[in-house]
Amino acid sequence: MVRYYILGVVLSLIGISLGYLLLPSVETLALMNLRDQDYATALALFERQLEGEGRLPDSAILPLSNLYLQNGQVEQAIDVLEGFLKKNPDHLEARKELGKLYQYAQRPMDYLENLEVLHRLEPTMEVLQQLANLYSYSANIKKQMQILEEMQKRYPRHVGGYRDLARLLMSAGEFERTVAVLMEFKGRISRGLDPESLQMLVYALLNLGRKDEALAEARDWLKWQSGGGGGIGMVTELLQQGGSAELAWLWVEDLRRMMPDSMEVLLQWGRVAAATGRGGLAWPVLEEAYRKGRLSVVGVALVSELAARMRWFGKSSKVLASLPEGARPEWLQLFLGQAIVVDGGTFVARGALEVLERQFLERYPVLAAELHLRAGSTVEVFQEWLGRGRRAALEPEWRLRLASLLVRIGRTGEGGEILMALARDSGVVDAVYRELVGYFIQSRDVAGGLKFFEEVARVRGGRVIEESWFLLQISEGTREAACMTWFAGRAEMSNGFLADVANRALDTRQLKLAAAAVERLMGQPLEDPLNLNGREWRGRVLLEARLDLARGRPMEALNRLKPMRHLLDADGHRFYEEVVIASWRARKPVRNEVMGVVQSRLNTPWMAITPEERREYGMLALELGERGMGVRAFLASAAVAPPESPEVAQVLYVLGPRPDAEGMAWLVGRAQKADDHDLAGWVNILTHVGASRQAVFIASPRLPPPGGNTPLTDAFLHALAEEGDVQRMEKILARETQASPSIDRLQALAKLAEEKNLPKSAGKIYQEILVKDPDDKTALKRLGYMAFYAGEWENVVGYLGRYLSRYDDNYEPFFYLAEVYRSLGMVEKAKPFYLKALARVAKMEDPPYTVRVAWVRMYQRTERWPEALKGYAGLLREAPDDARLRADYVELLLARGMTKEAENVLYFAGVR
Repeated sequence: MVRYYILGVVLSLIGISLGYLLLPSVETLALMNLRDQDYATALALFERQLEGEGRLPDSAILPLSNLYLQNGQVEQAIDVLEGFLKKNPDHLEARKELGKLYQYAQRPMDYLENLEVLHRLEPTMEVLQQLANLYSYSANIKKQMQILEEMQKRYPRHVGGYRDLARLLMSAGEFERTVAVLMEFKGRISRGLDPESLQMLVYALLNLGRKDEALAEARDWLKWQSGGGGGIGMVTELLQQGGSAELAWLWVEDLRRMMPDSMEVLLQWGRVAAATGRGGLAWPVLEEAYRKGRLSVVGVALVSELAARMRWFGKSSKVLASLPEGARPEWLQLFLGQAIVVDGGTFVARGALEVLERQFLERYPVLAAELHLRAGSTVEVFQEWLGRGRRAALEPEWRLRLASLLVRIGRTGEGGEILMALARDSGVVDAVYRELVGYFIQSRDVAGGLKFFEEVARVRGGRVIEESWFLLQISEGTREAACMTWFAGRAEMSNGFLADVANRALDTRQLKLAAAAVERLMGQPLEDPLNLNGREWRGRVLLEARLDLARGRPMEALNRLKPMRHLLDADGHRFYEEVVIASWRARKPVRNEVMGVVQSRLNTPWMAITPEERREYGMLALELGERGMGVRAFLASAAVAPPESPEVAQVLYVLGPRPDAEGMAWLVGRAQKADDHDLAGWVNILTHVGASRQAVFIASPRLPPPGGNTPLTDAFLHALAEEGDVQRMEKILARETQASPSIDRLQALAKLAEEKNLPKSAGKIYQEILVKDPDDKTALKRLGYMAFYAGEWENVVGYLGRYLSRYDDNYEPFFYLAEVYRSLGMVEKAKPFYLKALARVAKMEDPPYTVRVAWVRMYQRTERWPEALKGYAGLLREAPDDARLRADYVELLLARGMTKEAENVLYFAGVR
């Protein structure tokens, strides 16, 4: 009896143990609650397991992260994924999820770092595009160029990056590569280049000396611009300045032939005609347009200029007089007056004096005196204007002309005195030469400036000439050693000259020379010993701070400037802000100072800043954690920007994938106020950020008639798709199909319908395409695929058979058609298509898993048993959980009489 009791106890314990083992784990319970949408319980269970065991299984990481995100606990979600990725840095799905969370948390630097890892793991088109945008935003040109080049190689059919890459290459002076990229871009699109791309292509070809090619490309582009197009004027200017006037003439002649009614083209043609000495050819055409009143003020000015160039001064004056006073261009009055002084007679001079405005003559009294002399005016009138000229504070050019005029009328003594005064007046000469130095530097013609001063030094030496030459030599930026030698050999230098040397050396990053100049300047006494106005002392401190900043020591520069920040002028304040920001970038403890700079720039009404500067300060505010201030800065900088502009793209990046209430209100407001041209872009943006309902509400009453404003129609269809309004989409697609005369538009509609899972609408559109073009490649292929998925085998044979009889393709259509023939019992007819599909797959490099599965099945269909068996075995090792693959493999083994091998496959799969 006791034995039975003991046996019962033992059996009870065993049952309890087995029952305990069958209890679900905490992770299983959490996942069950998550499946039942009991998110709070699931989150509590996950956290309990994390507290108890200190870790979570890999399968629980993404669910837990999503639960935190649903609760608005973005940082906790980030912590979970970051901890997981420390041990599994190459986990692709976790990386993608972490990138979304970084966007939600507004952590741009972390988002960029994570995106770079994603680029290494899976360089998709989307990842490359985002990286290129981020590098562009952070001004990392080198990396942006690398990404765009990679995008071009990996995804050559994606044309979006070509223009950006070409722009970067051109700015770097790599014109050969610019031409190559733009030509490849041109080959990828169905129509001609856009105006900006054409301008880059023409500019690059001209810089390479390939003028005929530049003209040929411009002419080729013009074929697509029969209705006019932006960029024509810029191309004319490029060809005229970078090529030659004759090259520009060939171009504008083409323009005239293609757009004979365009006033813009007419004016360009007239300007080039004047520049190439073809005024006689252009004059009748422009005069006729002038008489008919078809010309604007600019056009009338061109007619007057052309007449003056042809020395028809009377006609020129008459045309100029037709413009009301105040609208007569000063440059034209100056050109006409000087031309009459040189080549005109008495009567035309009198006529010009009646046409030239009184205010103009008062600004140029010497020219007025010359015209009165030419016109034979009374001595009193001439003397009056001559006296005005002598009393006026004239520029050296006009003082020389005054002296020449006095000599011409016999007053050689007075004229000679002016010339001698110009030669002896060191103050005037110094200013002129220093201004010449600035001119040569700003026009980037330092070599020409050096040559000029070397020639001047041969006839007139002196300290000012030598110092001006030295400043230009510093500005060249490549002769620091020679400049140091010259500088060390000079015993005496003025404070002003030393300051100029230091500034020019700092501008060209010649730090040794700059340091030597600053050291020498600081060792010399102030020109204002009592420092009554403080300007000279402040200038020295600013120079020392500039040198510190150039040496990479922003905090030292900031400490120099802090005591005198309230004494700085506007330029000094700008430099102080630059130093503060540089210190922040160097991770120095200057948050309060940076915050003060940002607030003063963004919140002070009278502080005028450009949109670019506003975005820079907005990004600083975001870095400081002041999200509201930063976002408002970006919104203000894009207040009038169109939806496709970089400014709006930056706003969307800052707002993130799901903008807050303030950002959404801004986007909706811009959409409501948009004109018909921009509305499509704003509708697309609203749809992208999850506001498709607002997009539909705004666009619905402004929908164009069928066939009109296709971008807005397409944007509206995308918004309806997000809302799931299939019925309205089908109606609009049907309406657009009937109104669309072009196959390109119909194909775009069909593609949109397919993307939005509307196969019936897509099929109807493709049928309409075949009515217009029975051999359309895309329509035949897509209709064949649709029939295949719908099980309409006869239609598959009809469409894909016609398609493959006319066009070549990859393995897929051959495989589909073969499968249909096999299903219809036409095995022998299927084999040639299987063989063609096999041949195309064999040429593929590293085919994906789905293609390899089809490959093995084709071996089976063509009775190539060894290759089929080997292929199934390899695929099953790669994907042991693919039940369909396993069933096909077992079926083949049984068909080949390999029962034992089939049993083994089922056994290892857990089938008993």
